[in-house]
Amino acid sequence: MIRPPAYSDMLQNYYGELFMRLRRERQSRLAAVDSPQKARHYVSQVRQSIRDAFDLPGERTPLYARVTASEEADGVRTEAVLYEPRPCYLASALLFRPAGKVDGKLPAVLGLCGHSQNGKSSEPYRIFCRTLARAGFIVLLPDPAGQGERLQFIRTPGDRFSERCCDEHNQLGKMLGLFGDNFAFWRVWDAMRGLDYLLSRPEADSSRVGVTGNSGGGTLSTYLWALDDRLTMAAPGCYITSFHRNFDNELPVDAEQAVPRIAAAGIEMADFLIARAPSPCLVLGRGNDFFDPRGTKEAVAETGRIYELLGGRDHLAFHVEPGDHGYGPGNRRAMYRFFMDEAGIPGEVEELSAGPELFAAPDGQVNWIPGSRTLPEFLSAWCGEPVREPMPVPAFLTANGIVPPAETPDYKVLRNGHPAPGRVVSVYGVRSEGGILAFLHTCDCRPLNIVPEGEAATLLVAARDAEEELLAAALPADGSRLFTLDARGFGKSFPLTGDRDTDFFTPYGTEYFYDAAGVMLDSPLFSGRARDVLAALAVLRAAGYRSIRVIGRGVSSLFTAFGCCAGPELWESIELKEAPASMRTLVRKAIYREPQSFAPRGMLRHFDLAEVYAELAVGQKVKIR
Repeated sequence: MIRPPAYSDMLQNYYGELFMRLRRERQSRLAAVDSPQKARHYVSQVRQSIRDAFDLPGERTPLYARVTASEEADGVRTEAVLYEPRPCYLASALLFRPAGKVDGKLPAVLGLCGHSQNGKSSEPYRIFCRTLARAGFIVLLPDPAGQGERLQFIRTPGDRFSERCCDEHNQLGKMLGLFGDNFAFWRVWDAMRGLDYLLSRPEADSSRVGVTGNSGGGTLSTYLWALDDRLTMAAPGCYITSFHRNFDNELPVDAEQAVPRIAAAGIEMADFLIARAPSPCLVLGRGNDFFDPRGTKEAVAETGRIYELLGGRDHLAFHVEPGDHGYGPGNRRAMYRFFMDEAGIPGEVEELSAGPELFAAPDGQVNWIPGSRTLPEFLSAWCGEPVREPMPVPAFLTANGIVPPAETPDYKVLRNGHPAPGRVVSVYGVRSEGGILAFLHTCDCRPLNIVPEGEAATLLVAARDAEEELLAAALPADGSRLFTLDARGFGKSFPLTGDRDTDFFTPYGTEYFYDAAGVMLDSPLFSGRARDVLAALAVLRAAGYRSIRVIGRGVSSLFTAFGCCAGPELWESIELKEAPASMRTLVRKAIYREPQSFAPRGMLRHFDLAEVYAELAVGQKVKIR
C-alpha cells in the first residue's frame, strides 16, 4: 500500500453511527415504559421480535438417543450420550445425575459450553455439571458443533478449520449464509433438542429447568432463555453486554453471535433477558472480561427496571467475579446457590473435581460413525437440490438494496496525487451514501481537479488498492481512459481498526468483523460495495462517458457483477477475472475460502451465479475468466 489509508476509520464510523442511532431509539422506547402494562407490552414485543429473528425447524424428528458409556465417582453417575438433533446429524453429550437410585424428580439444568476446542471435556464445565449433580440435579452438557467430539470438517481432505473452533464456526456460518441460514439457528436447535433429551429422562422435573453457560455457552443460554418457555431459570455468563459495546470496542464475534438483522430490529442483548421478565435469572460476569463489563451493568440495569415494574426485582440477580473471561469458581458458586435456591434445595455443596474424561463416540468423533452426516455434507446435499425459493435476479437486487443512485453522486477532490515519471494520480471521493466515500482514481500528466470528461473509459474495480493497481496497470489497448475504484473497505478506506489484520481471507479478522456487523444491521458490505460501483459508474456517465468497460477481479468480481446487473444502462461491457462459475460448486467441495463478504447472503436460496452472468449478458458484452 502506497501510504497508510487516509480513511481507515470509515467503516467503523459508518456502522458505529448505525449502532448509535438504534441505541438512541431503543433508549427512547425504554424511557417511555413507566407502568406494569407498558412493561408487559414491551416484554411481549421484544420476545416476538427475537423469535421472528430465529429461523428454526418446525419439526422435531426422533432423537434416537442412546447411552454409550457410563461411570460413577464421588456420588455422581456420568453417562455419555449420542442423539440426533436432525436426522443423521449426531450430537455427543454427557449426562450427570446423583449416583444410585433416584427417589422422585430432580431439577434439570442444561449446561452449554463456551468456545473450548475440546467442548464438554473442558474442566470448568465438567466441574460445574458434576457439582450440580452431587447437589441433586440432573444435568446435560452437549458438545457444540465444531468442538469436542463434533468436528465437522474431519472428512474434508486438506481442511484445517477443525484446528480452531472459532474458525470452523465462521466457515460453517459463511457457507450457511449463502442459503439464508445462520449458524446461530443450528446452535439453538441443537440446544433445544438437547433440552428435549434432558426432559425425556424419567428423573427430570419439567417444572424446575435451568440453563447456564459461559462465553459461547453464555450466548446460547441467553438465546435459549428468550426462545424456550420450558426454562424456568437461567444463569448466562460472560456474554451479556451490548451489541453497541462489542462493535465500539472493535470486538469480532463468533458466527452464531451475529444473528441476521437482530440489531436492525431494535433488539439489544438486554432484551433477551427482558423477554422472560420477571422469571428468575442470574447474570454472571468477570471484572476484566472482553465482553465489556460496563455494558453488562447497563444491561442488568435496563432489565432490572422492567423486572421492578412487573413486581419481580428480586428475581434478577447479578454476580461479577474478578479476573479475565471464563467460568471461574466464584461465578460457579454463585450459580450453584442461585439454582439450588430456585429449585428448593437447601444446604451448601462442595465443588467436585472435573473427574475422568468420558467419550460418547467409539473413536472420539461422532462423524466417524457410519451413517452420520456433517454440516458441510448437509450443505453439499442442498447444492444438489433445486433452489428453495426461485427469485429473478433483479428482484433479489432490489430486495438487497442494490439499486443505482437516484441522482448523480457528488464527489470531493483529494489533494494526495501520487507523482510518477510523467504521471500524476488524481483521486475523487465519490459520495456513495451518507458516511461512505468510494475512491475513483485516474492518471494524467497533471493534476485533474474535476473528473475529466471523455467518451470511452475503463473502470477497474480494485481487488486490493486502486492506486497501486492503477500505477501497475497497462493503459487500455482501446485508448479509453483508465479509472480504478476503491469500494468501501478497499485501498484508501482499508480498515486499520479491529485486529489490524490486513488479510481479507482471515476467518476471524477485520473484514469478517465489519461484514458480521453489517449482517446484524441489515446493511451488508456486499450490497454497499455493489452500490459503490453503481455510484462510480453514474459519475463517469455524468462526465460524458458512454462507452464504459468494467473490470472486476478476485474478491471484487462478484460485487462488481451484481452492481452492474442493477445498472445495465451505465456500462457497455464487463470482464470478470478470477470469478467463480458457481458458488454451489465451491460449497459442495467445501473449498469456499473467500471472505464472508464475497457473495450476498441468501443467494443460493434463489439462484446461482449462472443466472447472474446471464442477466449481465442481456444486451451487453461479458467476459468471465
